[in-house]
Amino acid sequence: MKRIFIALGLVFALQTAMVAQLTDTAQVIFRAHLLKTFNLNIVSGPSQDITFSTAANYNTGVIEGAGVSPGTTNITIEATGNWNLKISAPNFVPYAGPNGAGSGTIAINNLGVWLAATGTHQFGTEISCPYVSLASALGLSTSDAILIGLLTINSGDITDNAFTLHWQMGQATACPLMNQATMFDQLALGLFGPGDFTSTATLTLTEIPLKGKR
Repeated sequence: MKRIFIALGLVFALQTAMVAQLTDTAQVIFRAHLLKTFNLNIVSGPSQDITFSTAANYNTGVIEGAGVSPGTTNITIEATGNWNLKISAPNFVPYAGPNGAGSGTIAINNLGVWLAATGTHQFGTEISCPYVSLASALGLSTSDAILIGLLTINSGDITDNAFTLHWQMGQATACPLMNQATMFDQLALGLFGPGDFTSTATLTLTEIPLKGKR
């Protein structure tokens, strides 16, 4: 009887060892597809109405809430790479609006813009912009001018890159970067006459490749 128990014990031990040695493998393949995202979004204020209705308006200009309605444009930027933002616009030309078409041409540098960074990326850290107050507003040009430049790394989503553009017009005495002749002076020179005018500003978002990368 003792020999039978010993033999059974050996068989059980051998079966246990064989089961413990059984293994198998399978593989799951992952492919990560990182597509570039590069979006400039106008959240609000895609059109502006600028009204000169008093002598003071022609002499000192108009700003948001006082001649420019709504006066602000809110934008966000989504970018998987570094970027800068440029702006340009053609000169104001007459159009047949509610007050009738004006005459002549209004130089676009009568229109100014300054910015506030409302996202995580702030001026002086990830990004640069010298046009950060009413007094330092940039007078627009028919050629591209950099509105927001790169300092360090500014890729990110809409919570990182959010900005408010503040518009003004005819601020000759207050803003050295805008047309230095008042709207009154330009009227007197016959450069344009009362009526309705239009222009369209273009914002251009441009990727900045990393050095050594294509």
